Amino acid sequence: MAKSGGVTARNTRQGFRSEYIVRYILSAFGTAVEVSQGNDLGIDILCNLTSFDGLLITYRSSYGVQVKSHGYDFKYKGKQATKWLSKLEYPLLLASVDKENARIRIYSCWNLNRYLLMLNLDDENSFPDEIKFVPSEDDDLKEPTVDGVIPVGKPILDFNYFDIEDEVSWERYYKVLDGWLEIDNKNYLLRRVGISCAFGYIKWEVNRALDESVRMWYKPYFYSPQHTNKIKDILVEALVPLGLYTKASSHGGQIQPFKDEFNDLKRYVDKYLIDRMDDHGKDLFKAEI
Repeated sequence: MAKSGGVTARNTRQGFRSEYIVRYILSAFGTAVEVSQGNDLGIDILCNLTSFDGLLITYRSSYGVQVKSHGYDFKYKGKQATKWLSKLEYPLLLASVDKENARIRIYSCWNLNRYLLMLNLDDENSFPDEIKFVPSEDDDLKEPTVDGVIPVGKPILDFNYFDIEDEVSWERYYKVLDGWLEIDNKNYLLRRVGISCAFGYIKWEVNRALDESVRMWYKPYFYSPQHTNKIKDILVEALVPLGLYTKASSHGGQIQPFKDEFNDLKRYVDKYLIDRMDDHGKDLFKAEI
């Protein structure tokens, strides 16, 4: 719809109201800043989970939230959406607002990591034209598909707006949010550095912290030529400081455990990784000790 003075789209206005509600609720757990329309690239609210330390507030975990009114789909259009999601530096949550019944449902997107690891992220032509996050009431979380359908399962939180003002309820919801964000932060870290595994839960209880819930743990590994090359590059980066440590700790070969570990590392590097190393790495593993 073209811009015109005095009118606006009805569904757009309702969407803004949903965002106001979610921002208010999430502000109970920390900072919650609305992304302006001009800067909205797919995330509506940027948040930080915080905790209290005496008179101070400690910032724990950043996360983004996409908001929809109840009944609307969570989706991103265009092939570029997959690349954008793969570059996110923080977890993404989904929030569905049921204004008629004063309820909010919050979903974890940890399954997004499985979707991204299924793909060759260097081949943008293979990306789907739309990514759709699909909530459900199923007890078991389904696998994502390469055509961009990403199940998110049941909500991790589902409560009445006014519950947030109850201290006991707030504490329970905070613990749920903290647990799921901790999982996703580790997933993002591993995936971004190139370790091809994602972990989370395929079964959980709504409004129950993970350590209190009957749940089913899941940790798949993904392997492909692309993943293998990334992992070898990570090994190169990791083996250099490990080699420096073991070499220095051997004190010129006088301390046998460190000497043996360095020489074992050198043999592995010589066989599989030496061509990937820069001059500093090659010089480090030039000779046994």
